[in-house]
Amino acid sequence: MSPAAPDFLRPLAERARRGEVLVERGPGPVPPDIGERPVRRSAVLIHVAGTGLEDARLVLEERGRRLRSQPGQFALPGGGRDPGDRDDVHTALREAQEETGLDPADVTVLGAFAPIPMPWRHQKVTPVLSWSPAVPSLGEGSRFEVERLVWAPLTGPGSLTDPTRRLHGVLRGHGVGPAFDLPEDAFVWGFTATILEKVLTGLGLDPVPPDAPAREIPPERRR
Repeated sequence: MSPAAPDFLRPLAERARRGEVLVERGPGPVPPDIGERPVRRSAVLIHVAGTGLEDARLVLEERGRRLRSQPGQFALPGGGRDPGDRDDVHTALREAQEETGLDPADVTVLGAFAPIPMPWRHQKVTPVLSWSPAVPSLGEGSRFEVERLVWAPLTGPGSLTDPTRRLHGVLRGHGVGPAFDLPEDAFVWGFTATILEKVLTGLGLDPVPPDAPAREIPPERRR
């Protein structure tokens, strides 16, 4: 683990360095025809900026509204592995740079967690953890892939641990796990919200409580 990792991130960074499991399996059904289809490899970047829990925040992106897959949903920067990528870390950093303009030279990579199986998509997604002491400058990313960027605080008003922002998502009457109704109309649910909750508990913060309100996923965030 890099000695640059601040104290508040060290437990999570050590787990990433060892390649431990962050999420057992992504939410979703296992298809009956999973068969021998090839599994696609992808990676997402969990980039945390800050020197302590009181100022730490992580970057999320609103996916482009013209995309065929999950338009308008909030996600971590990331995407599929290209043939030229050296490893999952390379994939996560390359995708983050393409989508947000994040310069890999501005971040410290702390490690990569174990790939998360997503069998209904025939896919495995590797979460890569990175850090910077301050919010890095983000350049011009893909305007087609990303509608806008949001920095989500970990603590304090309007944050991922603000009790008024923590929910249980409901989709067509079925529970779909934790959700976060953040400022600026940034409603996060599904796979991304599951990862965020595990990041919070990995830092010693509380998960979304069982008695948190249940809310139907907004139509514009469920496509």
